[in-house]
Amino acid sequence: MTNVVNMKQGEVLDPKVIESIVINGDLSKLQPPQKVAYYNYRCQQAGLDPAAKPFDLLKLNGKEILYANAQCTQQLCAIHKLSTQVTHREKMDDIYLVSVRVTGADGRLSENQGAVAVAHLKGDALANAVLKATTKAIRRAVLAHCGLGMLDETEAETIPGARMEPVVSIQEEAAPSVAAVVEQPTTGVALMVPGSDEPYAYYEDMDKWADAFLTMIDKIAANQKMDAGTKLLKMSDFEKCNSKNVHELARNHEGLYQVFSTGIGRARRSIDEEAKKP
Repeated sequence: MTNVVNMKQGEVLDPKVIESIVINGDLSKLQPPQKVAYYNYRCQQAGLDPAAKPFDLLKLNGKEILYANAQCTQQLCAIHKLSTQVTHREKMDDIYLVSVRVTGADGRLSENQGAVAVAHLKGDALANAVLKATTKAIRRAVLAHCGLGMLDETEAETIPGARMEPVVSIQEEAAPSVAAVVEQPTTGVALMVPGSDEPYAYYEDMDKWADAFLTMIDKIAANQKMDAGTKLLKMSDFEKCNSKNVHELARNHEGLYQVFSTGIGRARRSIDEEAKKP
């Protein structure tokens, strides 16, 4: 517990905050640097590389909890030399169920299941649901096998009203800060898009960057060619590839970050409402 309490040398958390973390996994009372420190601690305990961002943050009903994303289960499989096998598939009424077995290098076995609703789904939508059930089963089985009792990304996406955000863990000296980039007129604050290593655009300050980011999020939410699940995945990927700037907002631009978070929450609520329509 010492490693949790002493998040940084000389910094001791309130015992009630520690209790909230231990019992509920709630990080809402932590300051951004403390959240990063706790994130690093969880990565260290699980033997994960924090630079690969294996955890993200889920905000729901005033609480903030870490959940495991795709990078987490991929790292765990590589580190522990885990193999996975689908052992059973079954459709029960409107539910499609997949069972998966995980085998470790030591021969130890773990099993878990993933389920999705498939009522009225056809074609590509049904195929995507079947794949999602398989992915959910694999991730649940891997997390359980490695003793990580936490939500995975496929489960977090299905919680109504929940908002997913990245928790960035980077070394301060590893890259120039966003503030330093802004001081360079030939570059600015970079807006990234998934699948590209080059910036999509540069903006002269964080305000203009945040406006551009939210405009892109609103376009995703309003896209009539994507279903709700795809939109949420697109939003999550977009947030992840811009995670450095999101972290900078949370740490050094509190007022702007509140507006930013409200905009993302509004987009996610509109997608949730769309998903509930018959």
